Amino acid sequence: MYRLCAFDLDGTLADTIEDLAGSLNYALTKNGLPALPVRQVLRLVGHSVDWMCRMAVPEPQRAALHAQVFADCDAHYARHCCDHTRPYEGILRTLSRLRAAGVTLAVVTNKPHRHAMHVVNALFPRDTFSMVLGMMEKFEKKPAPDPLNFVLDYLGVAPRDAIYVGDSEVDVAFAKNAGLPCVSVTWGFRPRAELIAAGATCLIDDPEELLEVVL
Repeated sequence: MYRLCAFDLDGTLADTIEDLAGSLNYALTKNGLPALPVRQVLRLVGHSVDWMCRMAVPEPQRAALHAQVFADCDAHYARHCCDHTRPYEGILRTLSRLRAAGVTLAVVTNKPHRHAMHVVNALFPRDTFSMVLGMMEKFEKKPAPDPLNFVLDYLGVAPRDAIYVGDSEVDVAFAKNAGLPCVSVTWGFRPRAELIAAGATCLIDDPEELLEVVL
């Protein structure tokens, strides 16, 4: 059994895409740029909100408008991050069973820390996670291992006793860089084939399958 199970947030624990796309498209249209279909926004989620905004701005306008689009998106999302966001079916039950078995749970995400805290506090019982770490200036973002290494040190868990769960190629690389095995979920923002191409070796189609891997 693993002592620690750390999770990505967007596309792994919670379906956040409608609120992310809503805030991004609000910012784009406010700055005179075309809105993007949700399927295109899906491709931009996982690196960071700043990166998502940068890539959403067409190249000719990127240098001039990226910073303002990011600021508008960030402000809008702070007010609307939980309008439509919900945990995926079966996640709450699986988290409860992991905790009951004595597994420590954490969230490590590239979502800005204040937004990560807002979403986690709104969607999950307060004692679910022993630590929630969103993106901060003092850490390199995923896939650099810094945030996960900090969580391991803070919680006193060796890499061999921990596992990471995510939905993207960024998460596969993140876990590898920190020396952890990665469970890749297929209900998130990347298709199975893309996860396999990124090096995913353990894929699950339902949250309950995680119990067989972790316990």
